[in-house]
Amino acid sequence: MTERTFRRTASARVASAGCTVLFVAGAISVGVSSGPTPGLLILSALSLLSLANALGAWADRYTLDDSGITYRNALLQALGAPPRRVAWEDVVQVREHRGRRFGRLDPTAGALFLVLRSGRRVVLDSLQDFDALRTVVQQRCGAGQ
Repeated sequence: MTERTFRRTASARVASAGCTVLFVAGAISVGVSSGPTPGLLILSALSLLSLANALGAWADRYTLDDSGITYRNALLQALGAPPRRVAWEDVVQVREHRGRRFGRLDPTAGALFLVLRSGRRVVLDSLQDFDALRTVVQQRCGAGQ
């Protein structure tokens, strides 16, 4: 298997950027109209959190290769955080998550939960080309897990 890298979907990245714009605009509006109030502090904090989320969503990368999965975030790497690695042998179970749409169970999975030997879970969601990702994980971990 060749190495393949998956990033967050465009919709996830746009949604996180949209939230940032919304919270920053709200903080500016409240700041201009009311001055320093608790509402301004709350909106400012939400602006910073959504900015961190947006930057993280744009920098997330999941690389699948013969030995396992590597998660890295370019922003966190610049701050000194090492990439996280999970070997295929450490995955003991793969669970598909199916959300609900209009009160009914979605026919396709939207996320994969990898249960590791240590008990930890790795969540793979909101990634581009999710069907290809699911196929690789099922091939590596066994479709029946």
